[in-house]
Amino acid sequence: MKRKHNENIDEDESKLSSLLFNKSKRFVTELSSERKLDSDTHHKPAWIDEDDAQVRIKNVIPKLKNDGLYAEKLKQKYETLIGSPAWAKVKNREESLIESDVVKTVGHLEKTKIAKFDRRLLQVKSNTTITPQRGAITTSLKFHPKISAVMLANSSGVVALHSLDQNAKLHSFKLKGWTISSTHFNSDGSEAYVSSVKHNYCIYDVVKATTKILQLPHTLKKVSLFKLSPDSKVLAVSGGFAEVYIICAKTNELIRVILNNSNVKAMTFSFDSKELYCFNEFGEITVWDLIAQRTVKKFFDNACVTPSRITMSNCGRLLATGTGEGIVNIYETEQLTSSNPVPLKTISHLTTKITNITFNPTTDLLSVSSSFLPNALKAIHIPSYRVFPNFPKKNLQLIETVGFSPNGGYMGISNNKGFVNLFRLAHFKNY
Repeated sequence: MKRKHNENIDEDESKLSSLLFNKSKRFVTELSSERKLDSDTHHKPAWIDEDDAQVRIKNVIPKLKNDGLYAEKLKQKYETLIGSPAWAKVKNREESLIESDVVKTVGHLEKTKIAKFDRRLLQVKSNTTITPQRGAITTSLKFHPKISAVMLANSSGVVALHSLDQNAKLHSFKLKGWTISSTHFNSDGSEAYVSSVKHNYCIYDVVKATTKILQLPHTLKKVSLFKLSPDSKVLAVSGGFAEVYIICAKTNELIRVILNNSNVKAMTFSFDSKELYCFNEFGEITVWDLIAQRTVKKFFDNACVTPSRITMSNCGRLLATGTGEGIVNIYETEQLTSSNPVPLKTISHLTTKITNITFNPTTDLLSVSSSFLPNALKAIHIPSYRVFPNFPKKNLQLIETVGFSPNGGYMGISNNKGFVNLFRLAHFKNY
């Protein structure tokens, strides 16, 4: 029985390695061609760790038969998943010379023409459906910031990383007893933060495929809101009361506790991670300066009765709020100078509680949805703020969560039936 168990482990590891490291022949070809281009440039490492040459794979992972260096395996896995950092890439001599010549004649370069985003129809190239786990609802959907993969987390505590290129699962793990409510990738995609209503959270190491459970402050009995700042430095956590806990993402240390006037129903970081917007039960939004540790402004959401959601665009120019009555207000952040600002635009196409508001990364598209009525989703063109009449074409059932890939090429939508629809948007050329 023991031998059979070991064979199953080897088979699973072999399958995972195949998905992670042998993505496609094209990838290998491109990698080989890049090495040829850089072959004329040689640089010595700044320093060498002698221990790297001593530690072998079998010493760390006894079940694997590979006897290579453990450091090389980690490096290979990191570069496959995350890619080499920009500072580590060396230009070859020929490329540098060409670039130098281009700089000299830059005044004569022809400007690249960018196709205009059609406000009349939302063109969809393809639609792929994923069923991560039958009988479980996908409660969180996040696209990886570096590789073409999506992380799906469900109500059964299962988190899975799916490859979009191969339409296959790369890795999954289960957090027993967890009903996952949110997930966040850090800025370089090497880690993911997973939370539920429990008073702890999980950090998933994407490179090593390992998990670590960390405790939240003992005074925080349950979690209703869990946000990671865009720069991945701090976490903002709330139990639905007036307090918001600001925690260092790297060390898990409590930095401070922000005390609002009343219970916080939604919150979002500013695009530069310097401010936190807290939306309270009375429709008032308090903006906290996280560096100066003080309130910088307060204002009321226009005609808000029941606050529900708040989010900011990646560019920082727009702020959107959602209410329990199905109203979405969009504000220009530069115009938030009074206690009762007038919205730039009000979207009133939905009639039930707004449960999701998401800007795409380029701020060309806004998705608003409600999980209380079937197919209650609207895609809005920016800056015309026109609702696309042709999307969604099919009935998506009750919408649970919506997400966009880093360059807006994919739009992911999960529903109450356990399905995840991945729409390839034609206007956005890249993942």
